[in-house]
Amino acid sequence: MRTIALFVFLWISAALAGPDGIYYALENRIEKGQIVTIGVPQRVKIGGVGQIEGLLAKATRPPRAAQWIFDQSLKDWVLVDQMGHSFNIGEAKKRYLEAVKAGQDEFVLPVSHTLSNRGAQYYYKQGIRQLLAEATTYFGGSSYERRFNIALGASRLNGAIIAPGETFSFAKVMGEVSERTGFKKAFVISGEQTVEGVGGGMCQVSTTLFRSAYFSGLPIVQRRPHSYQVRYYLPTGLDAAVFLPQLDLKFKNDTPGNILIQSSVGRNSITFRMFGTKDRSVSWSNPVTLSRTPAPPTRYIVSPQLPRQSFQQVDWAAEGATVNVYRTIRFDNGKISKDTLTSTYRPWGAVWLVGEGTRLRSGRIITAATDDAPDNHNYRLPTQTAVRPASNR
Repeated sequence: MRTIALFVFLWISAALAGPDGIYYALENRIEKGQIVTIGVPQRVKIGGVGQIEGLLAKATRPPRAAQWIFDQSLKDWVLVDQMGHSFNIGEAKKRYLEAVKAGQDEFVLPVSHTLSNRGAQYYYKQGIRQLLAEATTYFGGSSYERRFNIALGASRLNGAIIAPGETFSFAKVMGEVSERTGFKKAFVISGEQTVEGVGGGMCQVSTTLFRSAYFSGLPIVQRRPHSYQVRYYLPTGLDAAVFLPQLDLKFKNDTPGNILIQSSVGRNSITFRMFGTKDRSVSWSNPVTLSRTPAPPTRYIVSPQLPRQSFQQVDWAAEGATVNVYRTIRFDNGKISKDTLTSTYRPWGAVWLVGEGTRLRSGRIITAATDDAPDNHNYRLPTQTAVRPASNR
């Protein structure tokens, strides 16, 4: 009787300090355009058969959609998903007890894996397999309203997919830009002036997106430079103005697969990345300035909202210029394509709003009758929330 009791005690003790359960957590990755599956071994410490259900419930996970991440070891962007997994509890208990009886240190857990419907395989079949190009521009010094519009506009484009042969329209994908749809008033270029208008900052979004398409080697269907050189968009010659819905930015997907647009907005920067099937390499020149025209003299205009000897700058000087950027596209099939991007900028003068009767350092006194407004102007004091004085729009 004592022998039987001792055997039962030893068996229970072994079960309480039983073998570990092992399984593989799986993920799919797209690296350098190729899809691979990676298994990461996992070990579950099991103190007794009664713990199995709770431990495996904690180890169970749902599938996770694929995300693009920058792999430091590869120095490249890779697409990574996470396969979900769950366990057969009854079978796990059975295997555990068998392993205890056999004196094993570990046993294989019965695991089932599931794929996300937006996993790496989904994107691979779509032809979205690697980074085509990316572009970043900066907007340090922008007002709160302009920053808000940039973030909102970028979010509307994030995740857009362009099918092979499709022409992308910035205006169509962006949709209505108005206060009704959440946009705020910020500085925009309108005619001869920089004034406040709903959606100011959209050109920062369109310029950055344009550059990512241009650097990807896509055909540019419609693009117009700004009226003048804007410091936010240096280097010059690579900007794209929009005034929705009339003035649009368009480019075509002539690659073999779909193209995915992804955006990210930081504290002072916006980035667009394009992912797809890479079938070409692209190079471009630094901007080449063909001609320059000096900026016109500074203008001083009376604002009835300002007291005497008060100044508020509403336009910044920029020289006129004609600028070329040369692009060469080398396709994998041996074809070579070259094009020239030409931008012509008008000279743009600085404008200061001043109070009635303000005396300049030169001794000139500015009045409503003698100011530099050529006719009835629409300049108004800015109502934006300034982060810090901006150098340009």
